[in-house]
Amino acid sequence: MGIAALLTAVALPFAANAEVTIPSAKKTVVPHLSPELRSQKAEVEVLLEINQFGYVTSAEIAGSTNQSFNQATLDAVYQWRFQPATENGKAVASKANQPFYFNGDSIVLTAKKTPQDSNPQSKRKVAPALTPELNNITGEVVLEANLDANGAVTKVVVKSSTHSELEAAAAEALEQWTFKPAIREGKATASRVNVPFSFRGLDAGSVVAKADTHKKVDKAPVPIRRSIPELAASIRDERGEATLLMTVDEYGYVAAVQVQESSHEELSAAATEAAFQWKFKPAIKDGVAVASSVLQPFSFNGGLITDDLPADSMPVVKKSSTPKLPEELSGIQGFVNVRLNLDAQGRVVNAATTKSSHDELEQPTIEAAKTWTFKPAIRDGQAVPSAVVVPFVFSERG
Repeated sequence: MGIAALLTAVALPFAANAEVTIPSAKKTVVPHLSPELRSQKAEVEVLLEINQFGYVTSAEIAGSTNQSFNQATLDAVYQWRFQPATENGKAVASKANQPFYFNGDSIVLTAKKTPQDSNPQSKRKVAPALTPELNNITGEVVLEANLDANGAVTKVVVKSSTHSELEAAAAEALEQWTFKPAIREGKATASRVNVPFSFRGLDAGSVVAKADTHKKVDKAPVPIRRSIPELAASIRDERGEATLLMTVDEYGYVAAVQVQESSHEELSAAATEAAFQWKFKPAIKDGVAVASSVLQPFSFNGGLITDDLPADSMPVVKKSSTPKLPEELSGIQGFVNVRLNLDAQGRVVNAATTKSSHDELEQPTIEAAKTWTFKPAIRDGQAVPSAVVVPFVFSERG
């Protein structure tokens, strides 16, 4: 099938005269693109296998005009959830084709019916207006917009964001955009489009300069929101260290990140991307919030990630257990990142999800993680409490 194929069930040997429905997406995830791809155009079609519970159990590229988009597309579509196909009222497994149209500034997920059809194209764009408090944030907000047959935006929904504080400004901007409407079978029609907004701190140099003048503060910045490095499968089990100098503005946002020490370039790059998403209670000097800098270590221990205080040795797994998944989750590809707080004996005292591909995977993963035990972290020759993040990965395919 070509890139313009409809999303249709294609694999089931339905009985003659059976009453059938095709799967329909009820949760979608937009591919996260690298900065160099965000302005490029591409079309990618994915062949999906969907189980009777509506989860994607297999995905493969059926067609692509730019292979650089393929992996991000697969990573996203595995997180989708469907209303499953049915035969005579009973949910059944099926296959489906799902197209992705990357238009430079937007992403469309609705298939074209004919080669003459066209997707919506932006005509007027408005940049988000940020308050001074938000000017130094580096991050991303992905929005979904409903368009009417004239190309006007009628509704905006947040799909994902690195900073919730940016969402309102991005939504307000998108509401002012106008589009050339989608054309289906020769007629302008209502449609839906996904728009990623990328933010880059506007005044990082000035913040760094201010931080340099406040090397001595009364209260150091304290992290109140952390993001864990996202590692590609090829480096997930690597070991290494990275120490970052994070410059925090007077509002607690990370304005600049510099790698101070690194034993693995790809690991430090992932740590840097995560660091920009952190939020701090800002440093205080003479009763006033000020810009400051903080050294933040990251340790990657063959599948474990720590961003705790430096130690002579970090926790090591002694006993682990695999999450027990219900039937409907069997065979799905996904992940859950779990932060474990450990006592000085290496026992788990608290477990919490930091990010997951599927909400349904979280509870069985937390239950398993609580049973893990570790050799404790060692600092100055003594066993000490610590924290570690464990990425649980399910049914990953090569």
